[in-house]
Amino acid sequence: MEVRLSYGVVRLICEVPDEARPQQTIIGVDLGVNTLIAATDGHMAILISGRAAKATIQYRNKQLARIQQVQSGKQKGSRRHKRLQRRKYQLLDQSKRRIRDLCHKATRQVAEAFPGATCYVGEPFNDAAQRTGRVQAQQVSTACTRKLIQHLDYKTAGAIVINEAYSSQTCPVCGQRSRHRRIYCCPTCGTTGPRDAIGASNILSLGLHGAMLPGRAVPQHLKYLRPWPRQPRSSSGGHPARRSA
Repeated sequence: MEVRLSYGVVRLICEVPDEARPQQTIIGVDLGVNTLIAATDGHMAILISGRAAKATIQYRNKQLARIQQVQSGKQKGSRRHKRLQRRKYQLLDQSKRRIRDLCHKATRQVAEAFPGATCYVGEPFNDAAQRTGRVQAQQVSTACTRKLIQHLDYKTAGAIVINEAYSSQTCPVCGQRSRHRRIYCCPTCGTTGPRDAIGASNILSLGLHGAMLPGRAVPQHLKYLRPWPRQPRSSSGGHPARRSA
């Protein structure tokens, strides 16, 4: 319906009619940094690794800092300054495409594991997140949470954002609140499980009942996934092109 030219990019804007997407199940989704997405329906939970996205963002930030440091010593408008500016834009475009591809693949795995599901997604920027450390707060702020929520809303029966405060610190069995690292182990009842799966289970309870009710079971069937297919490694090692040469 409309064509726009934005900074050398032609954008085609069209109207897509909304189609009815029947709801088949309800899941809770916990977004994070090391674990990009943790989703559960109360019985099965999938945990998608976010280390590729984390490494991409860290590499982008380090390269941007290096380029800007070198660029600060060059005269603006010079050939070297323009060359560094083009390199900076290429780096930003490359990392943006990489993050977009990882978000698409991760949300597609959620849609395939829970077809036709309505997602209750926790909002990472809450009162509990504001009291974290400087490094952890920077990682959470640069995570691609908004993109993931948009993709989930598009690929599933809908994504509803709710407040997830203390969802990863509350035991779903006894309701005791305690802080843990990657593995949650309740000091009161001894419930053990991945912290992200505990958070997704509590988000599901918040979406269904409006509160993290105790007396629930931890998902027993856990499935760890990557947002990209794992490439088989050769037994002899080395680059295949070099070995053939």
